[in-house]
Amino acid sequence: MYSKEDLENLKLKAILYLHSQRGQYSGYQECSVIYRNKSSSYFNNIMRSGRRGGNGIMATYIKDNNGDPRCPINNRLDGLFFSCNMDFETGKPSKDSPFGERRLRIDAYEMLFLDDYRMYFSDFYCFNSNKRGHYVNIVVTTPGSEADDFCKQHLVAISRKKNPFIHCRQGSKTVCKSCGVRVEIFFTDDVNIKELLGEELATFEDCQCTGYSKPNGLPKNLNCPHCNLEESDDSDTESCSDSDDSDSVPSYQYSPQNSWSWR
Repeated sequence: MYSKEDLENLKLKAILYLHSQRGQYSGYQECSVIYRNKSSSYFNNIMRSGRRGGNGIMATYIKDNNGDPRCPINNRLDGLFFSCNMDFETGKPSKDSPFGERRLRIDAYEMLFLDDYRMYFSDFYCFNSNKRGHYVNIVVTTPGSEADDFCKQHLVAISRKKNPFIHCRQGSKTVCKSCGVRVEIFFTDDVNIKELLGEELATFEDCQCTGYSKPNGLPKNLNCPHCNLEESDDSDTESCSDSDDSDSVPSYQYSPQNSWSWR
């Protein structure tokens, strides 16, 4: 399992990777919603009333082994994954999903930035196919909760206002996420879907199921020079260094306009 020092180095590699991106993969895109794709039966069971239903409460469950096998939250922390990645052309979530044909969309600002949540960096990885680029996982906790106590001990805290992965634009309710990586949110509280629907903060929509997800998650590509801490002897990339020395990573500075400048 990664130590906090390891995760700090992995986070710095993720930042360096962002710094290497060009074109549409540099900068930020607005993210009005976060969303969760599942089967219709999954959501139907949650919305069903009575002893056999979830009564509108989407309950957390244990994190699988998706991503880096040394990630501290694997099989140790309960939560719910949400995506905040948008199509570059439409600015909306992709119509396709390997996780199911039903999508729950929730207002990103209300879900992540209205309450006093905390954020932690937990993983940076890609898969062997590498068709979808790199992923960063951000854990969101309620201060004082068991999940928050666990994350303070094992993960790297990041500022909600000043981090290069996802933030809220200063003085507004506009949420922006990095274009250079796919940002996944691991939310550690149960979610009351019925309440969110009643307040018009959430909606359901259909999407096209394009395959299936692996029950215990997909393993990380351990040969990628960008997202592994170990040195790669056969890497020919110039955009990423495998050094764990934080001094070798460019520092970044947050501007009032919520853009990130590198120095």
